Parts: sequence; C-alpha cells; structure tokens
Amino acid sequence: MSFNYTGLKSSATALLTKFGRQLTFTRTTKGAYSAATGKTSDTTATFDKYCCVFDYSAKEINNSTIQQGDRRILSESHEYELNDSVSLDGKVYRVISISENKPSGTLMSVDLQVRA
Repeated sequence: MSFNYTGLKSSATALLTKFGRQLTFTRTTKGAYSAATGKTSDTTATFDKYCCVFDYSAKEINNSTIQQGDRRILSESHEYELNDSVSLDGKVYRVISISENKPSGTLMSVDLQVRA
C-alpha cells in the first residue's frame, strides 16, 4: 500500500506560505549567438516562491561545500536550476545546490544552498 502525498504537499505549501516570505527568483537563459553583433540574445524570467531562510551553523561551515555567508532556503516545490538568482536582504545570491524533498516521486519542497 502506498501513501498519497498530495495532502501532505498542500500542507507543506500552506506552512511555507504562512511562516515564510515571498522571494523573487530570476533565471537567465543564454540565447543564440549572433555573428553579426557578436552577442547572445539572453532572456530573463522571474518567478515568486514562498520560502524560509536559514543561516548555516558554524559546525556546518567547512569552507569547501558550505562557505561563510552561504544561506539555506527551504522553498515550495518548483523546478529550480543551478545559477538561478534570488534577492535576499539586499544581496543577490545564486543557487549553487538543489536538494529536492521528493518522497515517492511527489515534489514536496526544495532545499536550496545559495551564495552571494
């Protein structure tokens, strides 16, 4: 017997909406290269998601995979990509690590590691 995670996903989204804050993410996609102009035609898209933001503890910071100043964002489900950017407390951070919370194939939430 399998568990239906749809209700739990709704609860997770409701909790992030209630206790988190809405952040705006930006994704830039490289366009085709134009030989005539010598440039690419990049496109930019934004999307808003509810998130809870956390600092890493001193114990977690190893100056290798987690560096001083990195932040952890627990976000509602979405297909995030590496190098998406997010404005947070006056700084622009980029997504450097994505960990999906996805039991039985149902995307519940996403842990993002971001770096300024």
